Amino acid sequence: MKYPLHVIIRKNLSSFLNGFLSLFSKKKTHATVLNKNEIKNIVIIRPNYRIGNLIFLTPLINELGRELPNAKIDIIVGMKLAGKILEPMPNVDRVIDIPRKLLLHPLQMYNYIKTARAKKYDVALNIAGGSTSAQIVSLLVKANYKASFFSEKLWADFTHIQEEKHTFQHMGLRSLDFLRFFDISVPKESPSLDIKLTQEELTEAQNDLEKLLKEHNLTQEQKIITIFRNARFDKKISDAWWSEWVDNILKKEKDIVIIDILSPDIPQKLNDKVLAYGNKNLRVLGAFFKACDLYVSADTGPMHLAVASGANVLALFNKTNIQIYGALGEKNRTIDIEELSIEEVAQISLEQLHS
Repeated sequence: MKYPLHVIIRKNLSSFLNGFLSLFSKKKTHATVLNKNEIKNIVIIRPNYRIGNLIFLTPLINELGRELPNAKIDIIVGMKLAGKILEPMPNVDRVIDIPRKLLLHPLQMYNYIKTARAKKYDVALNIAGGSTSAQIVSLLVKANYKASFFSEKLWADFTHIQEEKHTFQHMGLRSLDFLRFFDISVPKESPSLDIKLTQEELTEAQNDLEKLLKEHNLTQEQKIITIFRNARFDKKISDAWWSEWVDNILKKEKDIVIIDILSPDIPQKLNDKVLAYGNKNLRVLGAFFKACDLYVSADTGPMHLAVASGANVLALFNKTNIQIYGALGEKNRTIDIEELSIEEVAQISLEQLHS
């Protein structure tokens, strides 16, 4: 995947700053394993603004819930909207978001620091390794223990450090390696993503779907496909491609209903052959994906949201590595569309729809 120049500059500056600060960090021996019986309050530090990266925390959150049922988890994230996906999960107490461009807003910075330090945790888990922002947050929070995987760029003071083993190749499951800090075995069977939708959220999404279909004199007896057209940088698939894909789908099976998911970056539907739906509540949006028969998109955060909501997912990849970022779940499918015609992708879509 190609990054824009401003992203490359930001990454390089962050890398330089981490390398510089690591020169002044104290070299000492670190513990590797916590006494899990002491742990009742956990804070997970992942100050990231991408929906997918936050959903990738759900395997760890769910496994900690099973292994440490009395422990409560706070999560520090970079995006309030995305963080709200995680807050209703059963063992999550609260989600704290870091406002963007914090250094430019001293009052917001003060309030954030006050919030971050208001509670003392048994352990803080730095999920982002050598990330500059994650290490700054790690310094700010109060915790008896602070744990991170080793990185040459670490400069913050951690009590527990281990080498990362990458038990799983997929990025969405790598957070499970943090179980080793609690002396908990990493599950051998690959878990999937799961945001633990509530019955109320499922009902609200079902009502939204029924209302949308009724407005167009349609029923749920017809097969329903949702599509999301946006993606970051060169992962995005053109509207011309999607228009031809829709034509191929409807040519093969004319009774299929296609719903175009709208967002701030996609404010209008593709064309008059599709319906449109949007919801700022991302958990209800995920439940909407589940209520439909198939979800289709490129490699993007809402694709992982669809997986974590239990939807039937077909992911269309053109740049990123399928083994690392593809749609998790045995029933879901990820394909590389670079060498496929649009008609071939449409046929695969219908096969996944009826699977």
